[in-house]
Amino acid sequence: MTKEKRLYRILFLLSIFLLLINDLYLKFEFHNYLTGKLSDFTGLFAFPYFFSCFFPKKIKPIYILSGILFVFWKSEFSQPIIDFAHSYRIGIDRTVDYSDLIALLILPVSFCYWNSSLISVKKPKRIFKPIIIIICSFSFIATTLASHIEELNLKSDFETTLNYDLKTVKKKLRIYHNSIVPIGSFTINLEDKNADIWTKISLTKIDSTKTKVSLDSILDFKVQGTGVIFYSGIDKDDVEFMKKLTKSEIEQLFEKSINKEFVEK
Repeated sequence: MTKEKRLYRILFLLSIFLLLINDLYLKFEFHNYLTGKLSDFTGLFAFPYFFSCFFPKKIKPIYILSGILFVFWKSEFSQPIIDFAHSYRIGIDRTVDYSDLIALLILPVSFCYWNSSLISVKKPKRIFKPIIIIICSFSFIATTLASHIEELNLKSDFETTLNYDLKTVKKKLRIYHNSIVPIGSFTINLEDKNADIWTKISLTKIDSTKTKVSLDSILDFKVQGTGVIFYSGIDKDDVEFMKKLTKSEIEQLFEKSINKEFVEK
């Protein structure tokens, strides 16, 4: 199989699609362990594969270097590079989490897939090549956009009652568990602060017309840098504002956000 055709193979394109949809949607909608690791796995699968398509004689060095760079990027040793980028208003960032290194297991899978010829593809139209290259380049950048994430880990016993049946509440709050007491995540969005607070909630049916929403825990918050790559920076005042929020204030924001979901749009 030619290097040209490898750029159009299904698993590679699927990994790019999953990387994009996870970074742009799933992480914010379903903030959990799976979405947190999905970008690492899909990114490590696609990144060396993509560059190997252009340098097919350097495949092994590309994969080895990709693993080394991933370990470096996920460590605190990469912070000077991030600080340097921020000084020139280049919006990149990452979260130091050594459990992310489990994603290194996908590298040999990607390597074997690149070298395999079991799945052939027809000769693609040339017009698709630049489109795929642009999408891939954006997907590798999107996961490193500047942001400030900080753990809160606050337990809460706050409850509010909604005058809607359980099925309606689950749909509105996008909770798809079928257990007796559905448990899921809910994001409090503070648009004026360009920030989100991630929480864990549970729903309990009171009767056919009422549902109790319980705030189980307040997980963490994220303040997003504005722009895409070149940006106006993470507003330190917004970060400080988020840090100073009390549990009671967050609970009030939670109730307001929950009720907002049921306002007719």
